[in-house]
Amino acid sequence: MNVAHKISGWLAIVGLLGAFLITCYQLPVSPAITPTPIVVIDPGHGGQDPGAIGAQGVYEKNINLSIGLLLSTLLRQRQIHVYMTRTSDRAPSAPPFHNVRDLRYRAYLARQWHATIFVSIHTNAEPSGIAQGPIVYYASGSVSSWELASQVSNALARVTGKVITPRPIRQLVLQEVGVPAINVEVGFLTHSLDTSRLINSQYQSQLAAAIAEGIMQYLNRGQ
Repeated sequence: MNVAHKISGWLAIVGLLGAFLITCYQLPVSPAITPTPIVVIDPGHGGQDPGAIGAQGVYEKNINLSIGLLLSTLLRQRQIHVYMTRTSDRAPSAPPFHNVRDLRYRAYLARQWHATIFVSIHTNAEPSGIAQGPIVYYASGSVSSWELASQVSNALARVTGKVITPRPIRQLVLQEVGVPAINVEVGFLTHSLDTSRLINSQYQSQLAAAIAEGIMQYLNRGQ
């Protein structure tokens, strides 16, 4: 057998051995795994910081927490990972309380928890007593935040019957979280009808359900 035939034979053997190894040892290709979204819910104020105070002595901090807890339950039922910046009547940052430090700490928590989106819950107030209804603010300059705000705003409009276009805002906590972020102002404690609704547990549940619906619409977009 000449040299050329020997080389050709060895190449054939190596090729067969390679094909055998690939067939036997090739790892199966796993389908792409989409990580479960992480939603951070931020009930505004808390502890010595009451937020707005309604004419009937209603504290904003309590409304925010109640709706935030309802929202967290609804999202968890949909297999969403949820973290809350507070679950009781206390500010998340350590005392002594300072507003800016507290807001920065809430944003810090969201980053530590690797939030997919950040949803702050607040209750509005204004001196004229005329303004009414939920308003969704979004991190100024963020298209994704606007998309999230639009979905939540549309869902809230189906509950309240009042359509209010989402509004951009340069709010410290929304700017610092680094992910799509919104502030849902669920109503005005300076408006008598809003206040009577906001202290009603059934209405709070309806608001939480609408916010959850908007969040899910945003998370499921493109599917």
